[in-house]
Amino acid sequence: MGTFRDFDSIIKNMGELPPSPIVATKLLELLRKPDLRLKELANAVSMDPVITARLLRMANSAFYQQQKQISTVNRAIIVVGENVLKDLAMEYSLRSANKTYGLLERRLWEMSIGNAVACRMIADRMTEIDKGEAYLAGLQHHIGKVLMVNRDKALYQEVVRIVDEGKGHLRDVERAMFAYSHDLVGAALLNHWNYPQFIVDTALYHHTFEELRDSEDEGEQNAFTLCAVVSMASDFCRYHGIGRNQPDETVDLSINKGSIALEANMIVVDELLGQFQPQFVKERNLFLS
Repeated sequence: MGTFRDFDSIIKNMGELPPSPIVATKLLELLRKPDLRLKELANAVSMDPVITARLLRMANSAFYQQQKQISTVNRAIIVVGENVLKDLAMEYSLRSANKTYGLLERRLWEMSIGNAVACRMIADRMTEIDKGEAYLAGLQHHIGKVLMVNRDKALYQEVVRIVDEGKGHLRDVERAMFAYSHDLVGAALLNHWNYPQFIVDTALYHHTFEELRDSEDEGEQNAFTLCAVVSMASDFCRYHGIGRNQPDETVDLSINKGSIALEANMIVVDELLGQFQPQFVKERNLFLS
């Protein structure tokens, strides 16, 4: 592959990612419940890419000596325990009190959750990929944007303004403003945090996954499928205006690169597209209640 992979150069001097203060606060609330269930806790953790990333990084650290890499939130919680998770949520809740959290952050958060929900639905119906891993890939594929916002929010707001006004393509504008695009930044961060390689590759190749089509590496083949799912999920979000200024009902899923790669049955795609919006709203509203 000819893709740039000097991840150390990208990570150098980058600041720590801020989590959503909403999610950190909700986690602390849940952890006080005497009848808390693992699934409920895992669902809450999975609503924030930053807390998810930190939790998986901890679970895969040498301290816990796991023989197999942890790639799901449920398993990570079991490995580290609720007390460690509580400390993590409290740390982030205090740290996020000094961070700004406005419209841009809300858009990025909703886009991450929307893509994750759509990925889970698509993977479950149309692939053999584990739907939990698909959710994780969808949640984290744009984490590079979060890091770039944290690094220089005003500059990334300018990126969004230029793109929203139709004056440039997103990754081109990001490269002009930050030297790197969000796919490279996200992959560098996930690699730095010891994520499973197929999740790193999904972040890295989600715009260019055709490069993986003929790979004989099993991990890259998994990443190819996940990227195709992410591509479809992104158009689900674009169609409904999730994480964007407004819906775009001109989206045609039949010509989506992911749909083509998966040889998707368009009857199933249309069915999933209709089910997606209410499912996303339900999960988002349950969390914000």
